[in-house]
Amino acid sequence: MAAKKSSKKASIKPSYPFVTVENKSYGNALKGIDIFYEGERPKGLQDDGRISFGKHILEQLIKKFGSEIQWIITKELDSIDKENGITYVRTSAFFLARLNKENFARTRDIKNDILARNLSATFPEHFTGFAPSVYVANTLAQIVNKDIVNRLSSKDRDALNAFLPDYLASESAKAVNLLKAAAQIESLTALADELEQAMTGTRSENWWQNFIRGNILLIQQGYIKAIEKMNVAIGNTKYPDFLLVTHDSFLDIFEIKKPSTAMLKHDAGRDNYFWDNELSRAIIQVENYISQITAKSAEVRSFILDNYKIDLSVVRPRGIILAGDARTLESQKEKNDLRLLSQGLKNITIVTYDELLTRLRNYIKVLEEARNTGK
Repeated sequence: MAAKKSSKKASIKPSYPFVTVENKSYGNALKGIDIFYEGERPKGLQDDGRISFGKHILEQLIKKFGSEIQWIITKELDSIDKENGITYVRTSAFFLARLNKENFARTRDIKNDILARNLSATFPEHFTGFAPSVYVANTLAQIVNKDIVNRLSSKDRDALNAFLPDYLASESAKAVNLLKAAAQIESLTALADELEQAMTGTRSENWWQNFIRGNILLIQQGYIKAIEKMNVAIGNTKYPDFLLVTHDSFLDIFEIKKPSTAMLKHDAGRDNYFWDNELSRAIIQVENYISQITAKSAEVRSFILDNYKIDLSVVRPRGIILAGDARTLESQKEKNDLRLLSQGLKNITIVTYDELLTRLRNYIKVLEEARNTGK
């Protein structure tokens, strides 16, 4: 019969024998439901409807398909069909046997774990520890999904962190690369979304300095280390926002302004654009940083080697200023003049926030293509 408490008989019933659930352990919600079977009554199916996993199976079927369901235990067939508003769910004897086998294995291991822990606690001189339970194949496949991430305890996370290196070492380089790409895609997409959303807000320059400093190694590929607050002047204290060590062991100076920083001013008389005051000051400041680091290259190299264990070449460093959003430029003339002004800088590169975001989005696409092609 259909699993519907208000109506004990379904409009269409399969021509199978059945028993009716009367056992109190099933609860009132399932009382009166018929469990059908094909041929001989399955071993374990009692007159009151009791059968191993029976309560759980009925609850899951009703949760998934609603109250108008009929469960039929078959010899070999596993199928789900819907007819005249009723969902017929057929599960084979093999399906039930598999459930019982896994349940037995897990129950045995749980009991062994409980016993071993208590023997160790009660008789520590004889039982100094206990072996972990035997893993049942397919257990992880059934429980591991994104929904459990926020439910992991600190012990769960420690166990995963300890397990993953051995697991990754056992996999092929191709499989590991695909796994890393999938993880990177998810984290970098979230970072790109955060960056794009923040660009539309009114964050302070200090907020942007902290955000970029904390994420620059992810946002901009090619850097291996960010070095913060190193005094590069003699006498007056001068600190660039931070220095970046490139993958080939050179040094870049990174100066950060806001996305809302005005970049250009208009000379109406000549119809040309020139650097806005704030950006001009940033350019001069970075030029001074470059001069100071170049003059003290030996000291800078020693400082980084002593404090970060990185041996690099402190040749005349490159300056990078992150500022503005080129999407706010209204005319093509502004865009052309910004390009000309940027190309005219000898030692400094101007990077706009929209350009930084585009680079990040493009890198995500590269990872997605590699994942999708399996390379």
